[in-house]
Amino acid sequence: MDSLEQSRVFLDCFKATANLEDPLPVWVPIYNLKYDEIEPAIIDWIRTYLEQFGCPQCILTPIIRKVVEEVLSYSKENPKSCGFTGQEYKSLQLNHEVISRVNHVCTELLDNEKLNNLLAQLAERNGAGEDQPDSATGTGIRTMQKIHYSKGMKHRRRTMEDRHVCLPEFDKLFCTRDTEPTNFYGVYDGHGGQEAASFAASHLHFYVAQSEHYPHDMAQAFRDAFLKTDKLFLEKCENHHLNSGSTAVACVHHISSKRIDLAWVGDSQAILVKRNPGEGIYKRLVHPVHVASDPNERERIHGEGGCVIPWNGQYRVSGQLAITRAIGNRYYKPYVTSNPSISLNQCTEDDLLLILASDGLWEGYNEFMTSMFVLYAIRKFPACGMFPPLPETLTTRSPLIDTICRFA
Repeated sequence: MDSLEQSRVFLDCFKATANLEDPLPVWVPIYNLKYDEIEPAIIDWIRTYLEQFGCPQCILTPIIRKVVEEVLSYSKENPKSCGFTGQEYKSLQLNHEVISRVNHVCTELLDNEKLNNLLAQLAERNGAGEDQPDSATGTGIRTMQKIHYSKGMKHRRRTMEDRHVCLPEFDKLFCTRDTEPTNFYGVYDGHGGQEAASFAASHLHFYVAQSEHYPHDMAQAFRDAFLKTDKLFLEKCENHHLNSGSTAVACVHHISSKRIDLAWVGDSQAILVKRNPGEGIYKRLVHPVHVASDPNERERIHGEGGCVIPWNGQYRVSGQLAITRAIGNRYYKPYVTSNPSISLNQCTEDDLLLILASDGLWEGYNEFMTSMFVLYAIRKFPACGMFPPLPETLTTRSPLIDTICRFA
Protein backbone atom coordinates (compact mmCIF):
# COMPACT_ATOMS: atom_id res chain seq x y z
CA MET A 1 0.00 0.00 0.00
CA ASP A 2 1.12 3.54 -0.66
CA SER A 3 1.09 6.28 1.98
CA LEU A 4 -2.45 7.40 1.19
CA GLU A 5 -3.86 3.88 1.52
CA GLN A 6 -1.92 3.23 4.75
CA SER A 7 -3.17 6.49 6.23
CA ARG A 8 -6.79 5.81 5.34
CA VAL A 9 -6.66 2.31 6.81
CA PHE A 10 -5.28 3.75 10.05
CA LEU A 11 -7.84 6.56 10.20
CA ASP A 12 -10.71 4.16 9.56
CA CYS A 13 -9.42 1.96 12.39
CA PHE A 14 -9.07 5.00 14.65
CA LYS A 15 -12.61 6.15 13.91
CA ALA A 16 -14.05 2.69 14.56
CA THR A 17 -12.14 1.72 17.70
CA ALA A 18 -10.85 4.82 19.50
CA ASN A 19 -12.67 5.64 22.73
CA LEU A 20 -12.45 9.41 22.84
CA GLU A 21 -13.84 9.43 26.39
CA ASP A 22 -11.18 7.10 27.81
CA PRO A 23 -9.57 9.03 30.70
CA LEU A 24 -6.36 6.99 30.69
CA PRO A 25 -5.58 5.47 27.25
CA VAL A 26 -1.83 5.23 27.95
CA TRP A 27 0.31 4.65 31.04
CA VAL A 28 1.03 7.85 32.99
CA PRO A 29 3.71 8.09 35.73
CA ILE A 30 2.85 8.96 39.32
CA TYR A 31 5.40 11.78 39.44
CA ASN A 32 5.14 15.30 38.05
CA LEU A 33 7.30 16.59 35.18
CA LYS A 34 9.53 19.63 34.86
CA TYR A 35 9.22 21.78 31.76
CA ASP A 36 12.34 20.31 30.11
CA GLU A 37 10.94 16.82 30.73
CA ILE A 38 7.53 17.26 29.15
CA GLU A 39 8.51 17.12 25.46
CA PRO A 40 9.90 13.55 25.56
CA ALA A 41 6.92 12.49 27.70
CA ILE A 42 4.48 14.02 25.21
CA ILE A 43 6.16 12.27 22.29
CA ASP A 44 6.10 8.95 24.13
CA TRP A 45 2.40 9.27 24.98
CA ILE A 46 1.43 10.16 21.40
CA ARG A 47 3.53 7.41 19.87
CA THR A 48 2.21 4.79 22.30
CA TYR A 49 -1.38 5.91 21.80
CA LEU A 50 -1.33 6.00 17.99
CA GLU A 51 0.56 2.73 17.61
CA GLN A 52 -2.42 1.00 19.23
CA PHE A 53 -4.33 1.80 16.04
CA GLY A 54 -1.52 0.95 13.62
CA CYS A 55 -0.57 4.50 12.67
CA PRO A 56 1.81 4.33 9.68
CA GLN A 57 5.20 5.98 10.01
CA CYS A 58 4.52 8.28 7.06
CA ILE A 59 2.07 10.36 9.12
CA LEU A 60 3.08 9.39 12.67
CA THR A 61 6.02 11.79 12.81
CA PRO A 62 4.13 14.84 11.41
CA ILE A 63 1.21 14.22 13.78
CA ILE A 64 3.58 14.01 16.73
CA ARG A 65 5.43 17.19 15.77
CA LYS A 66 2.17 19.08 15.23
CA VAL A 67 0.75 18.09 18.62
CA VAL A 68 4.04 18.68 20.44
CA GLU A 69 4.33 22.21 19.07
CA GLU A 70 0.72 22.96 19.94
CA VAL A 71 0.98 21.65 23.51
CA LEU A 72 4.32 23.34 24.23
CA SER A 73 2.95 26.65 22.98
CA TYR A 74 -0.30 26.23 24.92
CA SER A 75 1.56 25.27 28.09
CA LYS A 76 3.33 28.64 28.00
CA GLU A 77 0.17 30.62 27.30
CA ASN A 78 -2.11 28.72 29.72
CA PRO A 79 0.15 26.70 32.02
CA LYS A 80 -2.56 25.92 34.59
CA SER A 81 -4.69 24.24 31.91
CA CYS A 82 -1.79 21.84 31.34
CA GLY A 83 -1.43 21.04 35.03
CA PHE A 84 1.30 23.52 35.97
CA THR A 85 1.66 23.80 39.75
CA GLY A 86 4.18 26.63 39.80
CA GLN A 87 7.22 24.38 39.49
CA GLU A 88 6.13 21.19 37.71
CA TYR A 89 3.36 19.82 35.50
CA LYS A 90 0.86 17.23 36.74
CA SER A 91 1.38 14.25 34.46
CA LEU A 92 -2.26 13.17 34.33
CA GLN A 93 -3.64 16.61 33.50
CA LEU A 94 -0.95 17.18 30.87
CA ASN A 95 -1.69 13.77 29.38
CA HIS A 96 -5.39 14.65 29.04
CA GLU A 97 -4.47 17.78 27.10
CA VAL A 98 -2.11 15.84 24.82
CA ILE A 99 -4.54 13.00 24.02
CA SER A 100 -7.42 15.39 23.38
CA ARG A 101 -5.30 17.23 20.81
CA VAL A 102 -4.22 13.96 19.17
CA ASN A 103 -7.87 12.94 18.88
CA HIS A 104 -8.69 16.32 17.34
CA VAL A 105 -5.89 16.07 14.76
CA CYS A 106 -6.83 12.52 13.76
CA THR A 107 -10.50 13.44 13.52
CA GLU A 108 -9.59 16.33 11.22
CA LEU A 109 -7.57 14.00 8.99
CA LEU A 110 -10.70 11.93 8.39
CA ASP A 111 -11.48 14.72 5.95
CA ASN A 112 -9.86 13.48 2.72
CA GLU A 113 -8.94 17.00 1.67
CA LYS A 114 -6.92 17.63 4.84
CA LEU A 115 -5.26 14.23 4.60
CA ASN A 116 -4.32 14.87 0.98
CA ASN A 117 -2.93 18.29 1.93
CA LEU A 118 -0.78 16.74 4.65
CA LEU A 119 0.60 14.08 2.33
CA ALA A 120 1.21 16.70 -0.37
CA GLN A 121 3.24 18.76 2.12
CA LEU A 122 5.29 15.69 3.00
CA ALA A 123 5.86 14.93 -0.68
CA GLU A 124 7.01 18.52 -1.24
CA ARG A 125 9.48 18.30 1.65
CA ASN A 126 10.81 14.97 0.40
CA GLY A 127 11.27 16.42 -3.05
CA ALA A 128 13.06 19.51 -1.77
CA GLY A 129 16.42 17.82 -1.58
CA GLU A 130 16.05 15.01 0.94
CA ASP A 131 17.42 11.58 0.08
CA GLN A 132 14.72 9.37 -1.29
CA PRO A 133 14.53 5.82 0.03
CA ASP A 134 13.91 2.85 -2.19
CA SER A 135 10.34 2.79 -0.93
CA ALA A 136 9.50 6.28 -2.14
CA THR A 137 6.65 6.46 -4.63
CA GLY A 138 6.60 8.39 -7.85
CA THR A 139 4.75 11.22 -6.14
CA GLY A 140 7.60 11.71 -3.67
CA ILE A 141 5.59 10.47 -0.68
CA ARG A 142 7.38 7.96 1.46
CA THR A 143 5.81 4.58 1.94
CA MET A 144 7.88 3.67 4.96
CA GLN A 145 9.08 0.08 4.78
CA LYS A 146 9.15 -1.48 8.22
CA ILE A 147 12.78 -2.25 8.97
CA HIS A 148 12.42 -3.36 12.58
CA TYR A 149 10.38 -5.81 14.60
CA SER A 150 10.04 -5.78 18.36
CA LYS A 151 8.39 -7.81 21.08
CA GLY A 152 8.17 -7.54 24.84
CA MET A 153 7.25 -10.66 26.79
CA LYS A 154 6.74 -11.27 30.51
CA HIS A 155 7.77 -14.72 31.73
CA ARG A 156 7.42 -15.71 35.38
CA ARG A 157 7.41 -12.25 36.88
CA ARG A 158 4.18 -10.93 38.36
CA THR A 159 4.48 -7.65 36.48
CA MET A 160 6.21 -6.49 33.31
CA GLU A 161 9.06 -4.18 34.29
CA ASP A 162 10.96 -4.04 30.97
CA ARG A 163 10.52 -1.55 28.14
CA HIS A 164 11.77 -1.16 24.59
CA VAL A 165 11.56 1.68 22.08
CA CYS A 166 11.92 1.81 18.28
CA LEU A 167 12.09 5.26 16.70
CA PRO A 168 12.36 5.41 12.90
CA GLU A 169 12.92 8.93 11.57
CA PHE A 170 14.72 9.82 14.79
CA ASP A 171 16.24 12.86 13.08
CA LYS A 172 12.83 14.25 12.08
CA LEU A 173 11.04 13.32 15.28
CA PHE A 174 13.46 15.33 17.42
CA CYS A 175 14.58 17.89 14.83
CA THR A 176 18.23 16.91 15.27
CA ARG A 177 21.31 18.30 13.54
CA ASP A 178 21.79 15.07 11.56
CA THR A 179 22.83 15.31 7.93
CA GLU A 180 21.40 11.86 7.18
CA PRO A 181 18.42 9.74 8.24
CA THR A 182 18.80 8.10 11.64
CA ASN A 183 16.88 5.55 13.70
CA PHE A 184 17.00 4.90 17.43
CA TYR A 185 16.47 1.62 19.28
CA GLY A 186 16.62 0.91 22.99
CA VAL A 187 16.00 -1.96 25.43
CA TYR A 188 15.51 -1.29 29.14
CA ASP A 189 15.48 -4.14 31.65
CA GLY A 190 13.77 -2.87 34.79
CA HIS A 191 14.02 -4.28 38.28
CA GLY A 192 12.38 -3.29 41.55
CA GLY A 193 9.50 -1.68 39.64
CA GLN A 194 8.73 -0.35 36.17
CA GLU A 195 9.37 3.35 36.82
CA ALA A 196 13.08 3.46 35.94
CA ALA A 197 12.65 1.54 32.68
CA SER A 198 9.63 3.65 31.71
CA PHE A 199 11.42 6.92 32.43
CA ALA A 200 14.50 5.85 30.48
CA ALA A 201 12.41 4.56 27.56
CA SER A 202 10.68 7.92 27.18
CA HIS A 203 13.55 10.30 27.99
CA LEU A 204 17.01 8.87 27.26
CA HIS A 205 16.81 9.17 23.46
CA PHE A 206 15.56 12.76 23.81
CA TYR A 207 18.64 13.73 25.79
CA VAL A 208 20.85 12.00 23.22
CA ALA A 209 19.28 14.17 20.50
CA GLN A 210 19.51 17.33 22.64
CA SER A 211 23.17 16.90 23.59
CA GLU A 212 25.44 19.61 22.20
CA HIS A 213 27.79 16.83 21.14
CA TYR A 214 25.23 15.06 18.94
CA PRO A 215 25.87 13.82 16.25
CA HIS A 216 29.57 14.69 15.80
CA ASP A 217 30.71 13.14 19.11
CA MET A 218 28.40 10.21 19.78
CA ALA A 219 30.38 8.89 22.75
CA GLN A 220 29.98 12.13 24.68
CA ALA A 221 26.36 12.53 23.56
CA PHE A 222 25.57 9.10 24.99
CA ARG A 223 27.35 9.90 28.26
CA ASP A 224 25.47 13.18 28.60
CA ALA A 225 22.14 11.45 28.00
CA PHE A 226 22.71 8.52 30.36
CA LEU A 227 23.96 10.70 33.20
CA LYS A 228 21.19 13.27 32.78
CA THR A 229 18.48 10.61 32.60
CA ASP A 230 19.83 9.03 35.77
CA LYS A 231 20.07 12.37 37.60
CA LEU A 232 16.51 13.36 36.75
CA PHE A 233 15.10 9.97 37.67
CA LEU A 234 16.92 9.95 41.01
CA GLU A 235 15.14 13.22 41.81
CA LYS A 236 11.83 11.44 41.19
CA CYS A 237 12.97 8.61 43.45
CA GLU A 238 13.71 11.01 46.30
CA ASN A 239 10.38 12.78 45.99
CA HIS A 240 8.20 9.70 45.50
CA HIS A 241 10.10 7.01 47.43
CA LEU A 242 10.91 4.96 44.34
CA ASN A 243 13.63 2.33 44.46
CA SER A 244 13.58 0.84 40.97
CA GLY A 245 16.43 0.64 38.51
CA SER A 246 17.00 -0.36 34.91
CA THR A 247 19.74 -1.58 32.63
CA ALA A 248 19.86 0.04 29.20
CA VAL A 249 21.29 -0.62 25.78
CA ALA A 250 20.71 2.21 23.30
CA CYS A 251 21.54 2.33 19.60
CA VAL A 252 21.62 5.12 17.02
CA HIS A 253 21.66 3.82 13.45
CA HIS A 254 23.11 6.29 10.92
CA ILE A 255 21.56 4.92 7.76
CA SER A 256 23.51 6.57 4.92
CA SER A 257 26.93 6.24 6.50
CA LYS A 258 26.08 2.70 7.73
CA ARG A 259 27.17 3.33 11.30
CA ILE A 260 25.74 1.73 14.43
CA ASP A 261 26.64 3.50 17.66
CA LEU A 262 25.73 1.93 21.01
CA ALA A 263 25.94 2.72 24.69
CA TRP A 264 24.94 0.49 27.59
CA VAL A 265 24.77 0.02 31.32
CA GLY A 266 24.07 -3.39 32.81
CA ASP A 267 23.85 -6.81 31.23
CA SER A 268 21.57 -6.39 28.22
CA GLN A 269 23.23 -7.39 24.96
CA ALA A 270 23.38 -6.40 21.27
CA ILE A 271 24.81 -8.41 18.39
CA LEU A 272 25.32 -7.82 14.68
CA VAL A 273 24.28 -10.87 12.66
CA LYS A 274 26.26 -11.55 9.49
CA ARG A 275 24.76 -12.43 6.14
CA ASN A 276 26.81 -15.61 5.76
CA PRO A 277 26.56 -18.41 8.37
CA GLY A 278 29.62 -19.86 9.98
CA GLU A 279 31.77 -19.48 13.07
CA GLY A 280 31.80 -15.70 12.67
CA ILE A 281 28.06 -15.46 12.13
CA TYR A 282 27.65 -12.72 14.74
CA LYS A 283 29.61 -9.88 16.30
CA ARG A 284 29.04 -9.00 19.93
CA LEU A 285 28.72 -5.23 20.26
CA VAL A 286 28.14 -5.03 24.01
CA HIS A 287 31.35 -6.11 25.71
CA PRO A 288 31.93 -6.29 28.55
CA VAL A 289 28.56 -6.41 30.29
CA HIS A 290 28.45 -4.68 33.67
CA VAL A 291 28.05 -7.47 36.21
CA ALA A 292 29.55 -7.98 39.65
CA SER A 293 31.41 -11.10 38.50
CA ASP A 294 33.66 -8.89 36.31
CA PRO A 295 36.97 -8.33 38.18
CA ASN A 296 37.34 -4.82 36.72
CA GLU A 297 33.90 -3.81 37.97
CA ARG A 298 34.61 -5.27 41.40
CA GLU A 299 37.87 -3.34 41.57
CA ARG A 300 36.09 -0.10 40.60
CA ILE A 301 33.43 -0.57 43.28
CA HIS A 302 35.96 -1.44 45.97
CA GLY A 303 37.99 1.63 45.00
CA GLU A 304 34.91 3.82 45.56
CA GLY A 305 34.29 2.37 48.99
CA GLY A 306 31.61 -0.16 48.07
CA CYS A 307 31.60 -3.90 48.50
CA VAL A 308 30.87 -6.90 46.31
CA ILE A 309 29.85 -10.04 48.17
CA PRO A 310 29.61 -13.59 46.80
CA TRP A 311 26.10 -14.76 47.54
CA ASN A 312 24.57 -18.10 46.58
CA GLY A 313 27.21 -18.71 43.94
CA GLN A 314 27.07 -15.23 42.39
CA TYR A 315 28.82 -11.94 43.10
CA ARG A 316 26.46 -9.12 44.08
CA VAL A 317 26.89 -5.44 44.93
CA SER A 318 26.31 -5.11 48.69
CA GLY A 319 25.16 -8.72 48.56
CA GLN A 320 22.04 -7.76 46.59
CA LEU A 321 22.47 -6.48 43.02
CA ALA A 322 24.07 -8.61 40.30
CA ILE A 323 24.64 -5.68 37.91
CA THR A 324 27.13 -2.90 38.55
CA ARG A 325 25.80 -0.11 36.31
CA ALA A 326 22.21 1.02 35.89
CA ILE A 327 19.82 3.94 35.72
CA GLY A 328 18.19 4.44 39.11
CA ASN A 329 18.90 2.16 42.09
CA ARG A 330 19.36 5.17 44.35
CA TYR A 331 20.41 3.17 47.42
CA TYR A 332 23.37 1.71 45.50
CA LYS A 333 24.84 5.01 44.33
CA PRO A 334 27.58 5.89 43.62
CA TYR A 335 28.80 2.30 43.22
CA VAL A 336 26.13 1.36 40.69
CA THR A 337 26.91 4.15 38.26
CA SER A 338 25.04 5.24 35.14
CA ASN A 339 28.23 6.08 33.24
CA PRO A 340 27.85 3.93 30.09
CA SER A 341 30.29 1.97 27.99
CA ILE A 342 30.39 2.97 24.32
CA SER A 343 30.75 1.00 21.08
CA LEU A 344 31.02 2.87 17.74
CA ASN A 345 30.76 0.56 14.74
CA GLN A 346 31.10 0.86 10.98
CA CYS A 347 28.93 -1.70 9.23
CA THR A 348 30.07 -3.73 6.23
CA GLU A 349 28.17 -5.34 3.38
CA ASP A 350 28.21 -8.61 5.32
CA ASP A 351 26.30 -7.15 8.29
CA LEU A 352 22.63 -8.04 7.92
CA LEU A 353 20.75 -7.17 11.08
CA LEU A 354 21.03 -6.01 14.68
CA ILE A 355 19.49 -7.81 17.67
CA LEU A 356 19.06 -6.02 20.99
CA ALA A 357 17.62 -7.86 23.98
CA SER A 358 17.71 -8.06 27.74
CA ASP A 359 19.41 -10.91 29.57
CA GLY A 360 16.11 -12.79 29.52
CA LEU A 361 16.85 -13.85 25.92
CA TRP A 362 20.58 -14.49 26.23
CA GLU A 363 20.23 -16.66 29.34
CA GLY A 364 18.01 -19.04 27.36
CA TYR A 365 19.69 -18.85 23.94
CA ASN A 366 23.28 -17.97 23.23
CA GLU A 367 24.28 -15.58 20.45
CA PHE A 368 24.98 -18.32 17.91
CA MET A 369 21.63 -20.08 18.36
CA THR A 370 19.74 -16.78 18.24
CA SER A 371 21.53 -15.70 15.06
CA MET A 372 20.90 -19.00 13.29
CA PHE A 373 17.25 -18.99 14.28
CA VAL A 374 16.67 -15.48 12.91
CA LEU A 375 18.50 -16.25 9.66
CA TYR A 376 16.45 -19.41 9.19
CA ALA A 377 13.22 -17.50 9.88
CA ILE A 378 14.10 -14.97 7.18
CA ARG A 379 14.75 -17.80 4.72
CA LYS A 380 11.59 -19.64 5.77
CA PHE A 381 9.31 -16.60 5.56
CA PRO A 382 10.68 -14.38 2.78
CA ALA A 383 7.32 -12.71 2.17
CA CYS A 384 8.04 -10.11 4.84
CA GLY A 385 10.48 -8.55 2.37
CA MET A 386 12.68 -6.98 5.02
CA PHE A 387 16.00 -8.25 3.72
CA PRO A 388 17.68 -9.10 0.41
CA PRO A 389 18.08 -12.77 -0.51
CA LEU A 390 20.25 -14.82 1.82
CA PRO A 391 22.98 -17.28 0.79
CA GLU A 392 21.79 -20.58 -0.59
CA THR A 393 23.62 -22.36 2.24
CA LEU A 394 20.61 -21.55 4.39
CA THR A 395 18.14 -23.20 2.02
CA THR A 396 18.62 -26.68 3.43
CA ARG A 397 17.74 -27.25 7.04
CA SER A 398 20.48 -28.35 9.37
CA PRO A 399 19.95 -30.40 12.57
CA LEU A 400 20.95 -27.31 14.56
CA ILE A 401 18.28 -25.16 12.93
CA ASP A 402 15.66 -27.85 13.46
CA THR A 403 16.61 -27.94 17.14
CA ILE A 404 16.34 -24.16 17.49
CA CYS A 405 12.93 -24.13 15.85
CA ARG A 406 11.62 -26.85 18.14
CA PHE A 407 12.90 -25.04 21.24
CA ALA A 408 11.40 -21.73 20.09
